[in-house]
Amino acid sequence: MTDIEFVFAECVRIQNAISDAVKNNPASLQDLPKEDMWGDLPHPDGKGPLMCGRAANQRVWRLAEQAVKYSDALGTIEIEPVHKALGKILVQRFLTERRPIDEQQAERALSSAVKEAKRARMDRTHYVPCRLMYSKGPSSFAIGPVTFHVRERFNERMASHYENYARRDGMDWEKELDERLLADARHYYDGFTWVGEVDILNCDGGTSLERARMAVTGAVNLVHILFGSFHTRRMDIGGPRLETDRRAHMSLDPKHGLYISCSSASTSAVGFEDDWGKFLGEDMAVLLRAANKALETVVNPAIKRTLGSRLLDSAAWFGDAVREASPAAQIIKAVTALERLVMTSEHDDIKKTVSQRCAAIRYEPGDTKTFEELESELAEAYVMRSRLAHGSLSPFDPEVAAFAPACLQRIEQVICWGLALFESHGLFDRELTNRQLAEGFDGLISFAQKHDAAPGDASP
Repeated sequence: MTDIEFVFAECVRIQNAISDAVKNNPASLQDLPKEDMWGDLPHPDGKGPLMCGRAANQRVWRLAEQAVKYSDALGTIEIEPVHKALGKILVQRFLTERRPIDEQQAERALSSAVKEAKRARMDRTHYVPCRLMYSKGPSSFAIGPVTFHVRERFNERMASHYENYARRDGMDWEKELDERLLADARHYYDGFTWVGEVDILNCDGGTSLERARMAVTGAVNLVHILFGSFHTRRMDIGGPRLETDRRAHMSLDPKHGLYISCSSASTSAVGFEDDWGKFLGEDMAVLLRAANKALETVVNPAIKRTLGSRLLDSAAWFGDAVREASPAAQIIKAVTALERLVMTSEHDDIKKTVSQRCAAIRYEPGDTKTFEELESELAEAYVMRSRLAHGSLSPFDPEVAAFAPACLQRIEQVICWGLALFESHGLFDRELTNRQLAEGFDGLISFAQKHDAAPGDASP
């Protein structure tokens, strides 16, 4: 209520200041505070804006944020349409209809604004251009709800939509504009090797687009984990149209004068055999089910899986690490992926907590590496990250570039094993608290340690 009263008080104050300036000295209008001229509401008479100023506009924005936060529309609509609807509703209810500004009326105004914004929600299919691999293998493959199509197959599937778009009714200039728009869009998409297709359910336009990008990026992040960082380091999502990466360099020296070098590199992954699609067969079933459950939380806002979101966050850090050019940044982001995967609000001895929990996830009885060896390798990665982050190691030290590939490989294995572990134990379908997760990790660590101490005697 206080915020609404403040908004209208600001409207009155600013309107009085404008009226006084117009009446007494019109030239003084330019001296009015600029903060007062930023932000407005619809005028009650329907003619033009009602200035409210920056401070009042920010109050309306905060009210809109609160309205969305405590509604069933959270995660499906943006704040901006609620903010716009709320401004109109406040004027209608409290200025035009002169309703009392009380708690009940305020709550109804906020609820009405959300309800109006929810009308824009619908299911949408999005197409996100990607750079994956060059190959004559499958023309399509799926990672959960995201289906990737090679460029040629995508164009075949979209042919009828292109034709219908170009034939839309309208003035000649509108048709010409549509044709140019379509040509520009197709030219952009044709600069990529693959296109990710995903359906986003029950969201407004802006939220749907954001979730689509998150879903396709999440799927590519999981591809990095499933296929390995070394083979997928050139994969990427969207960005500038770049069919080939052409570069040049010039240098001068006293002996030879001008020296020029040019290079050309692929912008998608190479080295994939034509039958690489077999890799996504039955042996990958558990991992693909896990990927699907994690990504479902993005494409369908009604689905909540805390462990799925945690895993996607971890994969996002790892994906950024793989696509990162700087070895130092790769290490920092990759180790952060581990922290996001296993940390449950601990504050003490973080290195031991992360390295032991991740080693327990990666541990496999009968493997060539013991739990202690895995813990030591992951602790080494954590220490390297700490040295970089806290300034005791230069990002240009040769040690950093030498260690980055091993760091990525160790961490991709942990996340991959985590996918299989969480799915095989049905953990994606359970809402687990941090305490329950911590207890589960402790149990994994205990099993691994006991099995190493007395092989065959421990039971998970």
